[in-house]
Amino acid sequence: MNIHHLELFYYVAKHGGIAAAVRKMPYGIQQPAVSGQIARFEEAFGAKLFNRRPFSLLPAGAELFEFIRPFFDDVEKVAGRIRGGSKQLRIAAPSIVLHDYVPELLRRLRGRFPIFRLQLHEAARADAERLLQAGEIDLSITIIDSNPVSNPRPECA
Repeated sequence: MNIHHLELFYYVAKHGGIAAAVRKMPYGIQQPAVSGQIARFEEAFGAKLFNRRPFSLLPAGAELFEFIRPFFDDVEKVAGRIRGGSKQLRIAAPSIVLHDYVPELLRRLRGRFPIFRLQLHEAARADAERLLQAGEIDLSITIIDSNPVSNPRPECA
């Protein structure tokens, strides 16, 4: 059994479908890749685990999800304890920010905090807001248009 496929199934079951899982996974993977890997996982597992549209777990999928959920829900907590208190910052930002600006930020942080961890999520403004509200990220960075918005109320003379 491929553990990566098991993790993909966990995210799909947790978030109610492949598209939702892709948006909420802590690493980048495209929807067609997840669909293909889940199909291979179901084939190797020997059972269909969920209906795609509308999404619903089948009995085999529900049983498997209940079995694996405690592990995947708690793995980051355990990893934090094992790391012995290393600091982590979870950031969501558009891809251009992650590509052009975050590497320099990470380089500077690593120099001052060698055990610092940075978890990145590619997200548009609305997705970043949702992640912030859900407590899944600590910081959201967005792009602000350089052209200031004109005063919506005209000056009275």
